[in-house]
Amino acid sequence: MRNGLWKTCTGGFVAAVFCAVTVSRSFGADAKSLEEMEKELNALRASVSALTDQIESVKQDKTVASSSSATKNDVETLKNEVSTLKEEMKTAAQAQPALKAEDIAGNVYSEFAKKVKLGGQIKTRAEYANGLYQVPVSNGTLPGATGISNRYSSYDDDYVLNQTRLWADADVNEHLRLFIQLQDARTFGAEGSTVGYAYSNTENSIFDLHQGYFDLKKLFDLPLTVRVGRQEIIWGDHRVIGNFVWSNVGRVFDGGRFMWDTDEIHAEAFAARVDENGFVGKSATGGNWDSNENVYAAQLGLKKLVPGALLELMYIQKNDQDGSSTNSTLVATGNVSANNNPGVVIHDVGARIDGKIPNIDAIDYTAEAHGQFGDYGDMTQRAWAFAGKAGYTFKEMNWKPRFGFEYDYASGDDDPTDSTHGTFDNLYPTNHWQNNYGAIDLLSWQNMHDFRGNVKIQPTNKLTAQVDYHYYLLAEEKDGWYLANGSLATPRGSYDTSSDHLAQEVDLTVSYQLYKNVGILAGYSWFNPQSWMNANVANFDTNWFYLQTTVTF
Repeated sequence: MRNGLWKTCTGGFVAAVFCAVTVSRSFGADAKSLEEMEKELNALRASVSALTDQIESVKQDKTVASSSSATKNDVETLKNEVSTLKEEMKTAAQAQPALKAEDIAGNVYSEFAKKVKLGGQIKTRAEYANGLYQVPVSNGTLPGATGISNRYSSYDDDYVLNQTRLWADADVNEHLRLFIQLQDARTFGAEGSTVGYAYSNTENSIFDLHQGYFDLKKLFDLPLTVRVGRQEIIWGDHRVIGNFVWSNVGRVFDGGRFMWDTDEIHAEAFAARVDENGFVGKSATGGNWDSNENVYAAQLGLKKLVPGALLELMYIQKNDQDGSSTNSTLVATGNVSANNNPGVVIHDVGARIDGKIPNIDAIDYTAEAHGQFGDYGDMTQRAWAFAGKAGYTFKEMNWKPRFGFEYDYASGDDDPTDSTHGTFDNLYPTNHWQNNYGAIDLLSWQNMHDFRGNVKIQPTNKLTAQVDYHYYLLAEEKDGWYLANGSLATPRGSYDTSSDHLAQEVDLTVSYQLYKNVGILAGYSWFNPQSWMNANVANFDTNWFYLQTTVTF
């Protein structure tokens, strides 16, 4: 009897294990169809059911009662195996509907795979410009232009930029998150042939790591997150710290970041290295300096202190011991000697408020101000800037029109030959964001006044259009005109200072969400010089067009 029982039970157990192994292998094989998986799962159910019936029959057999303890142990072992198989069946059955809905292979049963989100983006932008200004400094040409040396001239240019990003976002567990984002950025035809390799500049970069970091979350059971690695950082309206999203390559920071977030406050601090050149050694004239550029910053956001608004307090230190930012503009004017280049250490203290009027949410407003002190080469840094905007949205009207006004100011240097540097440093912004200082990117938050008016409409849920008008003045006529990337478009000093009227600009922007994952953005800008530019630069208009598609998945 015992031998017969053992044969029966063993046969059932082997059949069940065989089915379980077969199903397990099918889950890991992409080639198996869902129909085959269902058949194997049903076979497993039948085998387990038969084995369960046999065990129940044996339990009622009096022979078991008089049999040896070894036989009882065999039965208990079989019962445990059946229980394990039932749990595996339950897990497989729960995952089966999701597999059918997504039509994907069974290997995503992996618990870790369920925690990983994969995605990507392809962004393509065609641009055409008529009457672009050729800036008279090295490496200061506008996007798309390379190697044009005729200063103060007008030229036409057209080009197509392409950016491809792929990313993986994994919530490993409650305390650990990983994020990896790869990027390829290029200008169509930059390789010079169909078998070449792209060079690298502000619009072209071979396949690279755009972001790669890990988050340690809820440290010590506190609302604290520590992020370490290459990462994008955005503060407010991108005026001093942004990801430079309009650039085909973009801006990232290599460093560590602490973030504390509750219902009442958001606080963060980070340290990052934005330029690592190693030890440069001594220059030809005997000077030497550390060539690294670091940024240290902290922010405190108060969410409920001001009703209906977020109040943010900021501190930023730009520590550029390279001194290259002083070389291009100061050595030539005698403010920095070539063999004694102490670099730049700027302390920036700022505040920002963003919100809506309580009980009148049709009115929105934002104001931001910064003061700067420190060392700029051999000079003392003393500068400040302000930006304020407000708007009213007619929410009950068709197309929900919003009328807005904005004023931006950044100090300039009233005397390029003294020991004080008064030009505000724009730090690490995204000046194109929301058309800050104009969509054509011919100005930055340095030595300027910008008076801006705009109207925005939304004819449908998918379609938005906006028109902006900017009128620009120089804060100091003796200082220069600065482009959106912060470079000095014109040498400082020896200007006709009879007028501070720089230029005017009109921007038209249209965005359309074609499908859930497909967006279209188109724009036109007209830049018209005024008396200061007519006297010191040139007198011709610039027209700029672009069409961009963004596909995400």
